[in-house]
Amino acid sequence: MKQWLSIWSLGQKRSLKEFEEIKEAGFEGVEIWAEHLRAVEYLNFAAYHELEIGLHLPFHDLNVATPDPIIEDRMFSIMFEWIERLAEYGGHHATLHGGYAWASEDREETIIRVKERISLLRKKAKQNNVELLLENLIPDSLNYCHYIASNVHEWLDLIHDTNVKACLDIGHLAVMGEDPEETICKLGNDLAAIHLSDNDCLSDLHLLPGDGKNVSKSLLNLLHHFSGPIIYEINPYKYTLKDIVEYITMKEKVL
Repeated sequence: MKQWLSIWSLGQKRSLKEFEEIKEAGFEGVEIWAEHLRAVEYLNFAAYHELEIGLHLPFHDLNVATPDPIIEDRMFSIMFEWIERLAEYGGHHATLHGGYAWASEDREETIIRVKERISLLRKKAKQNNVELLLENLIPDSLNYCHYIASNVHEWLDLIHDTNVKACLDIGHLAVMGEDPEETICKLGNDLAAIHLSDNDCLSDLHLLPGDGKNVSKSLLNLLHHFSGPIIYEINPYKYTLKDIVEYITMKEKVL
């Protein structure tokens, strides 16, 4: 397995120097956050320091599940543009959120729509030698809308039906109340990347491992044959890059 860092963890307006620090800390790759103001510059910084590159596709304003045709067109335009840009940098994977149904009552018809759209995004990714990964999401506690995919059964169905791979977010899984060992076993060879952080099993806090309920404590024991990236996705409003590097250094000393 490889140790990567999500560039969301840096916050906005970082420089080439921070990417040098990432490289020196032993991270092999980075997942660029497409919604960052300087995301394109960050691609250049990562390439300059010869870091492997992945991409978290935008999602806040681009609901993959939308019933609105104008937003749908805009979503495909932006997603295709980012996939092509990632390919120019030799990027490995693009992580996707499946969006949400405007109302939970619309779940079934929305799932059908999402499957079609993920399949089109996968086709575009494959044309550009990029692996498309679908991430597990936290369910809406009010059950007003429905996030896709916010239960493991739904997630597995989408992965299999659209022939994409999985990005397992350990923090999301803890809030979902699902068992990591069972989930990793069910994913099998479809598991391509992991987002790693800690929380209190109630909300998505993106803490450093051990600062919450240590939801990833047994993770390494479950991943003997996993060769993909484990991507630290850490709250930039609570931690600095220095905090993350110090954690990594201490962890390696313990190991």
